[in-house]
Amino acid sequence: MEENIINLNGKNIEVINNSLIRVYKEKNSSKLVKLSLEHSDLDLKINDEEIRFNDYLLKIGDNQRLSVYKNDELLFNEISNNNFVRYDDEGEVKTRIKFEITDKAYIYGLGDKAAFLNRKGYQYVSWNTDDPTAHNETYRSLYKSINFMIINDRDKYVGIFYPSSYKTLFDLGKTFPNEINIISQKGSDDYFLILGDNPLDIIRTYSLLVGRTFLPRLKMLGNQQSRWSYAKEEDFRYVVNGYKSNKLPLDYIHLDIDYMVRFSNFTVDKEKYPNLKSLSDEMKEQGIDIVAIYDAGVKVEKGYFFYDNLLKMDYLLTLDNKPYVNVVWPGDSVFPNYFDSKCREYVTNEAINFEEKYGIAGIWCDMNEPASFNGPLPLNVEARKANGEVFYHDEFHNMYGEYMTRSIAKSFTRRNLRPFVITRACFATTSKYSLVWNGDNQSLWHHLEASLPQVATMNICNFPLDGVDVGGFNCDVTKELLIRWIEANIFNPFLRNHSSAGTRGQEPWAFDEETLNVYRDMLSIRYELIPYLYDLSVKAHLKGEPIIRPLFVNFPFDEKVKEINDQVMIGESLMICPIVHQGKKDRVVYLPEGNWYDYFTHQKYEGNKKMLVEIPLDKTCIFVKEGAILPKYRNLLSINKNEIDEIIFDASYGEGTYINYEDDGETLDYLQGESNEYCITNHKGKVSVEYKYKGYVSPYKHIYVYDGKEYKDVIDELK
Repeated sequence: MEENIINLNGKNIEVINNSLIRVYKEKNSSKLVKLSLEHSDLDLKINDEEIRFNDYLLKIGDNQRLSVYKNDELLFNEISNNNFVRYDDEGEVKTRIKFEITDKAYIYGLGDKAAFLNRKGYQYVSWNTDDPTAHNETYRSLYKSINFMIINDRDKYVGIFYPSSYKTLFDLGKTFPNEINIISQKGSDDYFLILGDNPLDIIRTYSLLVGRTFLPRLKMLGNQQSRWSYAKEEDFRYVVNGYKSNKLPLDYIHLDIDYMVRFSNFTVDKEKYPNLKSLSDEMKEQGIDIVAIYDAGVKVEKGYFFYDNLLKMDYLLTLDNKPYVNVVWPGDSVFPNYFDSKCREYVTNEAINFEEKYGIAGIWCDMNEPASFNGPLPLNVEARKANGEVFYHDEFHNMYGEYMTRSIAKSFTRRNLRPFVITRACFATTSKYSLVWNGDNQSLWHHLEASLPQVATMNICNFPLDGVDVGGFNCDVTKELLIRWIEANIFNPFLRNHSSAGTRGQEPWAFDEETLNVYRDMLSIRYELIPYLYDLSVKAHLKGEPIIRPLFVNFPFDEKVKEINDQVMIGESLMICPIVHQGKKDRVVYLPEGNWYDYFTHQKYEGNKKMLVEIPLDKTCIFVKEGAILPKYRNLLSINKNEIDEIIFDASYGEGTYINYEDDGETLDYLQGESNEYCITNHKGKVSVEYKYKGYVSPYKHIYVYDGKEYKDVIDELK
């Protein structure tokens, strides 16, 4: 709505709705960044220097500086000083945006950095980067560029999103302790200010702006096993037999690059996998599906159909009017131009052919920063569209992973399937198409320690379907580290054990009986709570709510939780407090306000206090918030919705109400209303279930409620 754009003293203020403001001198002009702006009619009171709406006052002061007040208290303040923060590269800097922070500020966000929750005092660069070394909090660039921050200062929260895809430096009080600096050579002076009473409100608004995550298949929440590589069918069957003989749940096995012919996409080496389709069909009967890797670099080889077709149809990135060639796993490689819709359509069709020919259930997109072995892609590499429009690498670099996943996601949605696409590289707007994992971590204790804040940060940045490689990808995991890793990460929405070539095997049975038993126990907890994780996935899809949450999301005004990195909430009801340090057998746990139950003993504890908890090697620590009702499955070794004939609603944690969602867990039919919602209530010890919505024929034969004393089947009473 044009009337909501106000120019004050040369600065444009676009009040989009009650929660979202755009501030710019020049709007981000990139057509690659797709945002959703939901404008609302607002009662704006405007004069020469200020705008008022609701409880907010926006003022433009000297040097076009914006200040925002809420209820007449300062919320946000731009800075117009001349303090200089150095940019990485030589050349003129186009954009310097400066915000004021106090000494007591906390800064959260910016995606997959291997750091603690609070980013204040550090400097990061948005430039998707494949770096397999041992990441820590000083690594400025990793695989993703997510230019979103939540700032907690002056006892208030505000969100900032910088929508540029160009390389951008974020100095978060490192150079000047009371300043945030956003600096770019090519990005525009343009940002979104996100308002809300608490972090959850801000995250919901932000998720609408960049696009909420897709709804995963129910099965995608199951356990997944991978390695670089299960290079031949014998290796594959070794994994299956290990899981089956040890009675461990498993839903997917991943095939890394060695299953291909000379690392060539959409090919299968028949010497290693003589009949992959037959193997896939056999595995499906056992409840196991196959995920296959698909790399960004395409092998240069005449006679290789994918390369020949991309070359013939002019669907490649170019330099000096010739296909650009670099070196990746296949050797000399070219890169599809996913920014051309016709190229995306071609890749979608090839992906469909590949998936159907070999029975592939999911595609894992890798090396799509894009990574290269013979130096980085030059900044003037071109992506030309059929209409003559050109994008250069400096603009599309951070978007390459997203546009790659868009092509693959469509190969599933076109067949009425929810996409199963995994990506390593992405931009802030990618979660509509793909789940993510946080790249090449290592079997190191500080990487286990980083995994909780890393996944929680990705969640608040609107990537709820996230995970890390359990056990660590590089280096050799130890028994203790593997045990503590699965205990700490058991609720990661994307749960995958993955390790590198040349490292010690880290399948659950790789060490001894104790390790195997602990791993089995943890997977049992995971599979028991699959319907709870699915309900959280639905909320993420519909409302933009994170699944794995830093404690400050649920308890935003509790100063004690602002920098707790080793406890996270799973939704509103569960809190996991694992051991993440070598040799430890106990730890201090902070219980926020309210009452809490030990998940295993059901002992009740009063909150707002710290306590020392014994956690031996074979245990983890989970608390349930009073009033929770937990939906549960039991006795599952894989997830097939049509074969799950019962659900339990555990209402033994005090009075409360809960909504449980059900659909077929696989197709897009839920968009046509084919779903159920059950409302479960525990009131004065009496537990009842009723339909809130009914549109799906459920396979449930039993619906049990548990009040802490007995299980009761209420399916015949359900109305």
